[in-house]
Amino acid sequence: MPSSGIRRLVGNATSLLASDIANRATTFLLYALVARYLGAFHFGQLAVALTLLSTCQFIAVGGLKMYGTREVTRDRDRTNQFLMNGSLVVLGLSVLCISFLAAFVRTVNYSHDTAGIIVLLSLALIPYSLSAITEAIFQAWERMQYIAYANLAAQAVKVGGAVLVIQRGHGLYGLALVILAAHLLALLINWLFLLFMAKDLRFSLDSGFARHLLKSGSPFLGMDVAVGIMGSANIVLLSKVAGESEAGLYNATTQLMVPIALLLQNGVLSALPALCRKFEPSFRNLKRMVENLIEVLLAIALPAALGLALVARPALLLLYDRPEFAQAATALRIIVWTLVLGAMTPVLTLVLVASHQEKTTLRILLVDLVACVVLGAVLIPWLGASGAALALLLTKLIDFVQQYKRVRALFRITVGRLAWRPAVASACMAVPLLALRGQSAIVAVAAAVVLYFTVLFALAVWSAGGTHQLRAQYVYGWSD
Repeated sequence: MPSSGIRRLVGNATSLLASDIANRATTFLLYALVARYLGAFHFGQLAVALTLLSTCQFIAVGGLKMYGTREVTRDRDRTNQFLMNGSLVVLGLSVLCISFLAAFVRTVNYSHDTAGIIVLLSLALIPYSLSAITEAIFQAWERMQYIAYANLAAQAVKVGGAVLVIQRGHGLYGLALVILAAHLLALLINWLFLLFMAKDLRFSLDSGFARHLLKSGSPFLGMDVAVGIMGSANIVLLSKVAGESEAGLYNATTQLMVPIALLLQNGVLSALPALCRKFEPSFRNLKRMVENLIEVLLAIALPAALGLALVARPALLLLYDRPEFAQAATALRIIVWTLVLGAMTPVLTLVLVASHQEKTTLRILLVDLVACVVLGAVLIPWLGASGAALALLLTKLIDFVQQYKRVRALFRITVGRLAWRPAVASACMAVPLLALRGQSAIVAVAAAVVLYFTVLFALAVWSAGGTHQLRAQYVYGWSD
C-alpha cells in the first residue's frame, strides 16, 4: 500500500476512535455529574432514558449507515440518491420511534417526570439518524475526519451545557435539552461539511429507491436491534421491577467499566483488516494472530476485572461521591467478569466474519437475545441490580461458548494456555491491593500495577525463551 494510502487509513481510524472516545467520555461525565449533584434516583431516570434512546437509535437508522457506506463506496455517483432517499427513510423511522416511545412510557406506567424526560430525549432521534446518513457518506468517501470534527464540537457543547444547567439547578429536563441541542449542532456541522465536500448535491426523491433502501438495510437493522434490545433489557426491566434508583445502581457499575471496555473494543476493531488479510484455507496464520490478540486483550481485562472486584466499594464512592452508590458493590463484583469474556468473544466473532459466516453470527446473536430476556426476567425480581449483573454475565458466557464452539470447528484454541500468564500476574497484583487495603489508594494501585507488569513481562520472556523470541511472536507475526 502506498504511503499516502497508509496515512489516510491511519488518519481515518484515528478519527473514528477519537469520535468514539468523545462519545463514551461525555456520557461517562454526564452520569458522574448527575450522580454527584442529583443522586441515585435521577441517575436511574437518566440511565433509563438514555438506554431507551440508544436502542431506538439502532431502529431509527434502519441499518442504512453500514449499508450506505458499502454502496456509496462502490459507486460515489450514488451519493445524491442515497443522501436524499436515505434521509427520507430514517426521518420516517425516527418519527415512528418517537411515537413508539411515547406509547411505551404510558403502557409501562413510568412516573410523569421519567416519561417526560424519555419523550423529550426521543426528539434527538431525528438529528441523530439524519447525521448517521451523512456519516455513512463521509466513511464511503474516506473523509472520516469530518465525523470527528462534528462530533467533538457537539460533545464539547454537551459537556459545557450539562455543567451549566445542573449547577444552576435545572435538573434532568435542562440536561435533556442540552443533549438535544448537541445532536442538532452535530447535524448542522455534518451538513456544512457535506456541502463543502460534494458541491453538486441535488434534492431528488425516489420513493422506489427509498423502499429499496428500507428492504436492503433490513438485515443490518435486525442485528442492530438485537444488540440494542440486549443492551436495554436489564435496565428497563430493573426500572419497572425495582424502581429507577435500582436501575441507577446497576448502570453505575457498567459506567465504571467503560474505559476498559472501550480499550478492548477498539483493540479488536483495529485488528479486523489484519485478520481478514491472514485468512487462508489452512488457518495457520489466522490462528496465530487470534491467539496473540486474545492473550494481549486478556492481559488488559484480567487485572482490570480483578482489581475492580477488590476495590469495588471505594471505587464507586470515589467516582460518584454519594454513599447510596456503595450498594452497587456486589453487582460490580459480578459484572466486572464480563470484561474477561469481552476480551475473547469479539475476537472469535471476527474470525467468523473473516471466514464468511455472518449468518452463524446472527443465529448466535438471536440465542443471546432470548437468554438475556429470560435470565433477566428470572434473576432481576429476585436479586435486583445484582440479578441484572448476573443475567448479563451468564448471557456473555452463553455467547462465548457458542462462538468458541464455532471457531474450534475451524482450528483449536486453548484458552487456559493463553490466560495463565495474565492470570498469574493478576494474582500477584492482588497482594498489594489486599495488603494495603485501608491505606493510601494511590500507593496500593501504583504498587499493584508495577508488580503486575513486572511479573507479566518476566513470565512472557521466560515462556517465549528470550526477548528476541518474544518480539518475533508478538510483533513480526502481525506483518504481511
